[in-house]
This record gives sequence, structure tokens and C-alpha cells, in this order.
Amino acid sequence: MGMILMKNLHKTVHPAPKGTKSNSRAVLDVFFLNSLKEMYYAENQIAKEFARIENHIMSPNLKEILHNHYAIHLKHKERLKKIFLLNDESIQSKKCATFTALLSEGLSHLSLFSTDIANWEIALILVSQKLAHYKIASYGGLAHLAINLNYYKAATLLAFSAQEEEEYIAENLNGIIDEFLTSHVQGYKN
Repeated sequence: MGMILMKNLHKTVHPAPKGTKSNSRAVLDVFFLNSLKEMYYAENQIAKEFARIENHIMSPNLKEILHNHYAIHLKHKERLKKIFLLNDESIQSKKCATFTALLSEGLSHLSLFSTDIANWEIALILVSQKLAHYKIASYGGLAHLAINLNYYKAATLLAFSAQEEEEYIAENLNGIIDEFLTSHVQGYKN
């Protein structure tokens, strides 16, 4: 199916005449389901990586913020499971190339500071922001798509996840990055 979609990307899409069924709804349904599977994959990858790095975080404030975000992450996984069940689909993940690339880039950044914990934590905050922004865009886009597909319960659940990520960045990551950078800049000046 992916090759068919790729071949048709350059074509102009015209609305189907009234009274005829369009295949675009079926394609959007497949896209929606695949996107849900990719988000489920992303949430599972976040859990694996958080478990791997949690004990390396030295700042109690940062550790608490990321631990609280992990609790939010668990809510997102539960919501995704509900959406699968609402659509009578089995709960599955599908590898997401975009998320894998973002995570790989983030791990590469973190490896630069493997022996410098203070700067490693700054990099960790920035990586967390990138991943959260990806989740906001994905959950927000999926919520709009769900509305278009008349999956209103799914749209609500997806919108909650997008909103939680936005609040997480605004209430936690933005403040702690300012705190970390200010203390480090002052340290470099001395």
C-alpha cells in the first residue's frame, strides 16, 4: 500500500462525486492505525531508554521531573491501548523511522558528555524537549485526523496526550533548562 501512496503523491486529488464512495477514507483509516502503532512503538522506546538512563541522572530536580514525565508516558500508553480497543484493533507497535532517528540522535548527543554529568543532563533536557515536541505534533495531528474520521472518543484521548506534553514542557522542561544553563554559564564565567 505504501508504494501506491508514494506513486500518487504528485497527483492532484479531487473530491469524489456526491453519492460515490471514496477509497480515501479506507486509506486514512490505515494511515491512522499505522500512526497509532508508531506512537505505541515510540512510547515503548521511551520506557526502555528511561529505564536505561534513570540511574545516571544526578540532579534530584531533573530526576523528579523525568520520573513524573514517565508517569505521564504510562497514561499515554493506556490511552493508546483504549483507542486500539475502541477501533476493535489488536494492540500492536510498528517501528517508526522518525522517532528512531530522533532517539538515535539524542543518544548520540548524550554520548558526547558521557564523562561530564552536568552537561550530559543539559543534553538530556534538550533531547527530552525534542521527543516531547515530536509527541505533541503526532498526538495533535492524530487528534485532528480522528475527528475527520469521526473517532471522537479517540480524538479526545489523543488531544489529552498532546496537551499533557505541552504542559510538561511549559511547566517543567522550560524552567529546568533555564536553571541548568544559568548555573553553568555563571560557572564558565568564573
